[in-house]
Amino acid sequence: MSQKELGYVELEWTCPVCKTRNPGTQNTCSGCGAAQPQQVQFEAPVAAALAEDQAKIERAKAGPDKHCAFCGARNPSTATTCNQCGADLTEGKARESGRVVGAYVADTGAVVKCAACGMDNPATARQCVRCGAPLGKEPVAPVAAPAPARGMGRGVLIFAVIGVVIVLALGWLVFAMFKTNETVATAVDARWERTIAIMGQAPVRVSAWRDQAPANAADLSCRSEVRSTSDSPQPGAREVCGTPYTLDTGTGMGKVVQDCVYEIYDDYCTYTTLQWGVVNTVVQRGSGLAATWPSANLRAGEELGQRSEKYVCVVTANDREYTFELRSMAEFEQCQPGSKWKLTVNSLGSVVSAAPAR
Repeated sequence: MSQKELGYVELEWTCPVCKTRNPGTQNTCSGCGAAQPQQVQFEAPVAAALAEDQAKIERAKAGPDKHCAFCGARNPSTATTCNQCGADLTEGKARESGRVVGAYVADTGAVVKCAACGMDNPATARQCVRCGAPLGKEPVAPVAAPAPARGMGRGVLIFAVIGVVIVLALGWLVFAMFKTNETVATAVDARWERTIAIMGQAPVRVSAWRDQAPANAADLSCRSEVRSTSDSPQPGAREVCGTPYTLDTGTGMGKVVQDCVYEIYDDYCTYTTLQWGVVNTVVQRGSGLAATWPSANLRAGEELGQRSEKYVCVVTANDREYTFELRSMAEFEQCQPGSKWKLTVNSLGSVVSAAPAR
């Protein structure tokens, strides 16, 4: 991911003595005159336009300011002697830089209310234009009037009743599924179904990038989609950038940047091609214990595939018929007419479990 520079904006610092917000490049407080503390943190303004002062921009580009080792005064990175005490800045300490101070917000004309006199001020103002009091950063949002209370409408009542009915019905269904009773049944029939898949080359619709499509692809239909991304510009790529944010340069100015990637597009196509798979199935069904496999007439290039089988035993108990599936041919062969089976049946009439009665 690449970083795109949009420009520079002046940051702020808050005086620890009087809480006045001051321009980042200013070394003394506008409210009380106190010197900017060495450890003060620069903050992002509520909203601001990109700076046009070339002197401030060049100072930000030159590197973080240095604090004098003797008096603590802040000096530009290019200074060799302290602008306050004249000391050599060789031992000076550079301010930290590179910290993200927040998202960049352009000046949109928002207002902030003065806590002292109630005056509406531009969000970019640091002191009230009427009384001079320090302004906070949070715009005062209007308080919405509470919505008038309303009685429950007829439609809401109907939906509530329907909801209760649905809950009760689901509760009964769950109860019926889990409530069971046992009975002994007599086998009256055995049913079976056997299936064989026929394998061969069949036309299928497939999707892939154009350079991955086979030479014999038919009915080609393509659309442009993002295939990859790059950190640097590429021919035909689309630049996609995130929300602008501000980095502390250590000079009272912030560098406004965006993280960007370049989306590289390619043709993503859908086409018809031949692939090996199931082209047909043959099924044989019947009743009785003599289960047989279906016959298949194979065409050129086809072969028999996976086989599957299903076996069901039909029983009666208390003048009611039940069916249940058997897991193997060995179990199926026990479903002899007249054989006895012990069933567990739920309240819905479904067989939960079955086993030969001993």
